[in-house]
Amino acid sequence: MSEKTVKSIKKKVLKLEGNLSIYEAGSLRENFITSLKDVDLLEIDMTEVKECDTSGLQLLCSAKKAADQEDKQILLTGIPKAVEDAMNKTGTTQEIISQNGGTGCQR
Repeated sequence: MSEKTVKSIKKKVLKLEGNLSIYEAGSLRENFITSLKDVDLLEIDMTEVKECDTSGLQLLCSAKKAADQEDKQILLTGIPKAVEDAMNKTGTTQEIISQNGGTGCQR
């Protein structure tokens, strides 16, 4: 008989609404930083995101990098077409950082 040690993972879901653009980047950045402090996994639900510009993509990449440095994870869910289109236009790769087809940022 074998034993497994299971670590409890602290998770938070952050639901984004509206635009992911330069106008929201400052407040969203602070929200990401604050949300990452006390969790192992930050799920960013993007279902209600309507538009995304390069600042929004840069923000996601920055959040991913910050999470990596803290040995934490970010899971993007509900990625809308607007975000996928912005990534395709800017050449941002679609590495998987989620278990269900979320979109990540090239390291």
